[in-house]
Amino acid sequence: MSFSSRTLESFKNQAVRAILWAAVFAWAVTSIIDVSVELMPSWRPMLFTAIFLFLYVFSKVYPEQQRVTLRWTYAATLLLAVWYILYSLFGAVDVQAILFHLNYDVGSEAVQDQAFKQSLVAIIPFVLVMISWWQLAGMSRGMAFLNRCLPVALLALNPLTWLGASSALASAAPPPMDLSLAFKDPETDVVPSGPTKNLLHIFVESAELTFWDEERFGDVARPLKNLSAKAWSAENVEQVDLTGWTLAGHVASTCGVPLLSLGVIHRNSFDLVDEIVPGAECLGDILERNGYTNVFLKGASLDFAGTRGFAANHGYQRLLGFDELHDRFPGRVNHWGLHDEDMLQVAYEQISELEMQGAPYSLMLTTLGGHAPTGLISPSCEALPLVTRQPNDTLKAFACTNWLVERFVDRLERDGLLENTVVVIQSDHLAMRNEVYGDLQASDRRNMFMVLGTEHRDTVSKPASTIDLFPTILAAVGFSIPDRRAGLGVDLRSNMPTLVEKLGTDDINRAIAQADELRDRVWGLDRQLH
Repeated sequence: MSFSSRTLESFKNQAVRAILWAAVFAWAVTSIIDVSVELMPSWRPMLFTAIFLFLYVFSKVYPEQQRVTLRWTYAATLLLAVWYILYSLFGAVDVQAILFHLNYDVGSEAVQDQAFKQSLVAIIPFVLVMISWWQLAGMSRGMAFLNRCLPVALLALNPLTWLGASSALASAAPPPMDLSLAFKDPETDVVPSGPTKNLLHIFVESAELTFWDEERFGDVARPLKNLSAKAWSAENVEQVDLTGWTLAGHVASTCGVPLLSLGVIHRNSFDLVDEIVPGAECLGDILERNGYTNVFLKGASLDFAGTRGFAANHGYQRLLGFDELHDRFPGRVNHWGLHDEDMLQVAYEQISELEMQGAPYSLMLTTLGGHAPTGLISPSCEALPLVTRQPNDTLKAFACTNWLVERFVDRLERDGLLENTVVVIQSDHLAMRNEVYGDLQASDRRNMFMVLGTEHRDTVSKPASTIDLFPTILAAVGFSIPDRRAGLGVDLRSNMPTLVEKLGTDDINRAIAQADELRDRVWGLDRQLH
């Protein structure tokens, strides 16, 4: 073969390589962007073509073999992959929530397996990016130039970079408010204003008010809307930092504070593994002090993420979760725990028993059905028309649990078990990444909250957060609250301004990030340090 023939053959081989690896790179990057911003279907081929042509053109700029260093490019790629995996699993990346769960417990083996499999799927396009870039980067001077620019570009595009920068700036600036000064300790001031009522408190997993938008989500929330027609409700309950996962939603709604993180240093210095915010006076503590029998129900294991440490140390005498109940429902489990329909049956039996005892009681129940990424559908819902007509598993699961909750409340009322009972129904937090996350993100997202069993039937629109639900629930049950404030919250039926009204969400989040004195107080560290 002549020199010119070998040169031509080499040129052809390099062109084929450039086409192949540019196509692989373009496909992988398009997949990553598609998941990150949920591209319109028509945009995907256009984005793929643009990336492919861009790389192919640069592979022809001075097409000489180059020596390149990939370690910085790969390091920046892997850092972006960390964000992408977290975003794929949870949606909005909440570093504090992730660290909290790692400090305690990350769930059952089935949950861990599911997260591991999702992570493996999420990392595949990044592996392809690194392999294809290894093939492309040294192909020409143009590609070598891109390789020098790529680490900076990846860092600039990585949300973790901006999250770290914004956290650093927030911690450097003075807080807009010292939350310890806004904190109202309810330990001695909150007392019954007269006869109090029983409390049935239902946290509906991820069932945010956004799902009530029928243009986006159809009739998935119709059962909850039916209940709201007989309820007092709040329609402007935002989500502030450190309230965005189930236990944090419990703490915010029943203690009036965000679940302020201890951090690694404090966890290693103090023996608080079995207690969650032991220095806070919460709803269960107040009810127990006033003679209530308190029951805590959840279909998942209570050892997950500190749940048992919260309930057992805040006035709940009877704790029932997966470990206590799964033998009763053999073969009827999902990867998170027990089905909602079975937990609601347990709740009905508990309420029937508590009613016979005659003493005041509260029962807190947390459902699982709406849990990301695709929800958990109870067996009795599989043929239900409300469920079968939903377009995906996520909405099927929400429709199922919503229907089960409505049927449960109606059954209790029909059987005369709610005559002296306030029923609170709320979302524990905004939904994490699921099959309709794009539609949720395109909406003005709010938490769901309603109260049945009082004389009120109106809807309040004042800006609030879940920390305001604590004094609101206390007042609904029949407790007197000085200044209508408890914890950091305000009774939403009062004219008192909430922190959201005073500061706005962004400034509240800045204050939460620097609430060291309040953190020490609710975790009992101030007493241990002195």
